[in-house]
Amino acid sequence: MASTSIGGLLFSSAALIAALSLSAEGFVAPSSHSSLARSYAPASDSSPSALYNRQARRKDKKKKKRSSLVIDDDDEDNAPAVNSQSYKKQEPILLGGGEIGFDSEVGESKIPVATSSSSQSSKSKLDQELSGERIAEEGIVGESVTSAASVSDMPLEPGMMQPDVTTIVTDPDTGIARIQQGKYVMDKVTGKAVILSSLGPEYRLAQMFPGVPPEVREQYRFDWKTVTVPEMVEQLKQACTVPLKNSQTGKEWLGVPPFPQISNPAVDFVLSNRDYLGHRMKKALGRLKLRSQSQFKKEEAAELRELWKHFLLLEDHISAPFRQIVLNAETIVGPNFGNLDMKSYCNGELYERTANYLVLKSMVAHWEKKYNDAMELDALPDDESAFMAQLYTGDPKRYLPDPPIIFRLAEVSRITSMAQQMVKAFVDEEELFDDLPAEVKFIESALSIKGGTALRQFMLEEFCPNENVDPASLREGLKRLYQQMFNMQSDPYGDLTMTLWNLCVATSVGTDEARDPYEEYIANVKGTKYENNPGFFQTYTFNHDKNSLVRFLDSSKTIEKGTAGSAEDVTRQIQGEALQLLGFSFGGGGSPNPATISADTERVEKDYDVPEDRAIGRPHMMGWLDLLGDEELTGGKKEEFEADKWEEVKS
Repeated sequence: MASTSIGGLLFSSAALIAALSLSAEGFVAPSSHSSLARSYAPASDSSPSALYNRQARRKDKKKKKRSSLVIDDDDEDNAPAVNSQSYKKQEPILLGGGEIGFDSEVGESKIPVATSSSSQSSKSKLDQELSGERIAEEGIVGESVTSAASVSDMPLEPGMMQPDVTTIVTDPDTGIARIQQGKYVMDKVTGKAVILSSLGPEYRLAQMFPGVPPEVREQYRFDWKTVTVPEMVEQLKQACTVPLKNSQTGKEWLGVPPFPQISNPAVDFVLSNRDYLGHRMKKALGRLKLRSQSQFKKEEAAELRELWKHFLLLEDHISAPFRQIVLNAETIVGPNFGNLDMKSYCNGELYERTANYLVLKSMVAHWEKKYNDAMELDALPDDESAFMAQLYTGDPKRYLPDPPIIFRLAEVSRITSMAQQMVKAFVDEEELFDDLPAEVKFIESALSIKGGTALRQFMLEEFCPNENVDPASLREGLKRLYQQMFNMQSDPYGDLTMTLWNLCVATSVGTDEARDPYEEYIANVKGTKYENNPGFFQTYTFNHDKNSLVRFLDSSKTIEKGTAGSAEDVTRQIQGEALQLLGFSFGGGGSPNPATISADTERVEKDYDVPEDRAIGRPHMMGWLDLLGDEELTGGKKEEFEADKWEEVKS
């Protein structure tokens, strides 16, 4: 029996408006604590309702004109030319107004970026964002200031409209299933768009940060001083177990409900321990399942997999309204990027203002990270010694033809500066910020404090007395917020989420909440044996086909940039290794070597001898990954293929 579903809308991101005239003084260099977000509120009962119509509320409000924020293109003619040499030696200059070209004003990037195609958009990528659009060129959908360039945002075909509800689609070119992001978040339990309560803003805030009545919390709450991971798993299993019956045979038994059903006791249990479960329980269940599987305990592994997937379903269901409300806020903040009159568009009910602040802080965290990456790339020497550093620093999407992102230092600096100013303007408005939940206000203050000791002292001596909040309740609120944020997309919300986790850890030092029973199960801190490491599972190496890339790379010599010699030398090396490995030479038209063919044939008949530097002492072909067979992918159901329905045509 499924519990009451709760809901919301999926956020299709927006973009920036208004080219703003900025100065270097307006820029604040990102600190080590990027930015943060929000807090949770206790829940009351919620009931399904029609989708909350934001448009109805906004009809009564006139959108203020923002023409004063737009800089005329004529101003660019009077701007002094930028000397590319002097630019590299000084702090980032935040260019304002007009159209900013990637080459003429910013200077060429030192990283090996793919060249653009011949057909250029009438707008630059930056101008597309500044005009309230996602970056889009030749059917490629890119980022906006509040949303990343995600595969899930790509239409199946150019020009195809965004679906109403997020769903699973099959790419016609690759045949691979993927998520297609829609206008509304889908609740996996109901298979429909999540629904926000029609009973009022307090109920929608409760949906955003759900809780349970005190008596329910008392029934299910862990004793964190003593509880162990096996005890938590067992209690979770008991809460999820319900009476089941086969309607055809009449057989009755106790078990976890089949997908996508959930029970109210399971939801109550997870909400009672929201700060203790979350992603760390996900990791623990996954490792315990693999551990049982590696010990060839098939029945136990299957039970753990069932519980693991059910817990993932519970997490998705509980976090769906939060994701919807935050994604709604993205459509408010994005199109108003650069507008410092925050009250004109960020005002509203408490849950709306909280979500708006969350999006703003996430935006700052995301662009501060991009700024740091751009600074690091700019500081790297433009030679072969920095080749690998250039590859792994920053967003790899910049290597795409017509990259659908902003990544060059001058443009990133400009966006980061304005994002910081928008957050400051929001916080300075008492009407918007002062009544936000205590967790949010603490985060805003905490990020300016250096050191864990000073942070805890501030929390105990200043913040909690001033806000009339108990330190333990504040810590719990931070952790519950972190669990909700962890269910958001990692890009652009991951930077904010990890900063929030650091605050959770720092504020818990010296308390009972600092105890972490998960660590020995998910961090491999107790060795590599089943006897002394409760989270250990034995990995192993595989046989690989003689023509596989793995065997080719195992047999090849390391070719490092700058050390392999000329292109001819590299070609001869690869051809020689292909001849040794595969028995033929490509590019030369030579015939296969009979001796090599014979040797390869004999080698296929026995196990592949994995090089020791990759095997690192692991056993070979244990086979336990296949223990559950097709059930691993189908959940125990027989997978059906289109070909299974084909019938022979009889003449």
